[in-house]
Amino acid sequence: MILLQAFSLVVADPEITEALDLETGEIRHVHDVVGEDYERALQLRMALKQGIAAGKPLLACPLCAVPIHLVSLAQERRFYLRHETEDGRCSARTKGGLSEKRILAMKYDGARESAAHKRMKDIIAESLLGDPDFSRVEIERVWKGEMANSRRKPDVTAVWKGMLPVAFEVQLSTTFLRVIAERRDFYLRNGGLLFWVFNRFDMGDARLTQEDVFYNNNRNAFVVSEDSLAASKATGSLVLECVWSEPSFEDGQILWSQRKRRAKFDELTVERDKQRVFLFDADAARGACEALTKDWPMRRDFREFWLKRNGTHDDARWLDLRRRLAERSIELPRWPSDGEGLVSLLDTLYSAAEGHPVGWRYADLVKIAHHVFDKHKGYLWHFKLVLAAHGRGQQILAEDTTGKWRSAKVKAYRDAWSRRDSAFAPDRRYDALVSILFPEIATDLPEAPS
Repeated sequence: MILLQAFSLVVADPEITEALDLETGEIRHVHDVVGEDYERALQLRMALKQGIAAGKPLLACPLCAVPIHLVSLAQERRFYLRHETEDGRCSARTKGGLSEKRILAMKYDGARESAAHKRMKDIIAESLLGDPDFSRVEIERVWKGEMANSRRKPDVTAVWKGMLPVAFEVQLSTTFLRVIAERRDFYLRNGGLLFWVFNRFDMGDARLTQEDVFYNNNRNAFVVSEDSLAASKATGSLVLECVWSEPSFEDGQILWSQRKRRAKFDELTVERDKQRVFLFDADAARGACEALTKDWPMRRDFREFWLKRNGTHDDARWLDLRRRLAERSIELPRWPSDGEGLVSLLDTLYSAAEGHPVGWRYADLVKIAHHVFDKHKGYLWHFKLVLAAHGRGQQILAEDTTGKWRSAKVKAYRDAWSRRDSAFAPDRRYDALVSILFPEIATDLPEAPS
């Protein structure tokens, strides 16, 4: 697992210490520009290069007004700002060593295309030819852009569902970010989609240029191989090995784990305007985890307080919790028992979350469920959501030895919700508090019961 940590992503002594934002006119320190999030730094790196490729640079050196981009020291994974061109007019010196052009020449000039690269192109083309959603499959067809002398020769091209031209590019070796950014901009401007393909991908051993693609593609990467080709032929669809990072929230921190599985192309989400294709929406998952971190210390302290109550008061801790929640515009009663229905609601929800009775003198969750149905119908929706969020369905079924809950009570409240019976309407008095204490149901809680 990869743990998100806050630390400086900027090299120790950067030549360019400030950047001019060409949209707002603001001058920002390099540490503010780069930030402390590695994924977002790589997304900024791509955005800066793509802006330059499109003739719309985002940042410039405040000393000489030359557009600047973000460079990474691959071994250290730290960044610094560099002039796009350096002609001596600026006191900051950010370039040295071999030029990009010379490095490319040394790597590729006179070199024959590798057998691995050729086989990768053939695998993609053969996989596409068996998929009826793709047509006009060609290897190394010249793609002419709308601008004069604008063209590319992608490894493989095809048209998806008769509407979207897709350029499949194989990445086996390192590729300059400028090349990646220019290709993204070219296909964006010319109505196409750039789709990068790898022969292998492991975040534990990823090169920087692989990360440039990965972090700008919603933390998704795609691999083709002889095995994926066999699967494509067997299913009559383009099958890819999908690799992605998935976040989880544990003890107040976001942890990232690598996941992978095979998937058909028609399972993927295509965002042509962002030049992204993904199986797993890592951005959405990250947003959900970040929402959990927002009030984690207070949520942790409130849970600890409530689980240890046992009918007694810890005056100092309760007053502290009241104060902290008041800062979020949530008013709690002087004591828990002073709030009508508050103790019953929280005992019910913590029971559902913990998987055993909290506060209630019942033996199991299903008996709490019967009590809530009989005495606190306004909390059934809250209770159901927490049970579902914590996967308590099978537990409830196992505890329902008489079958009365699922045969009578569940049917009754579902029917009542469908006809909008006011007796079963959710009690919304404490929804703001519940949303903070149980963020896993915050999105669904305001909805009408279903």
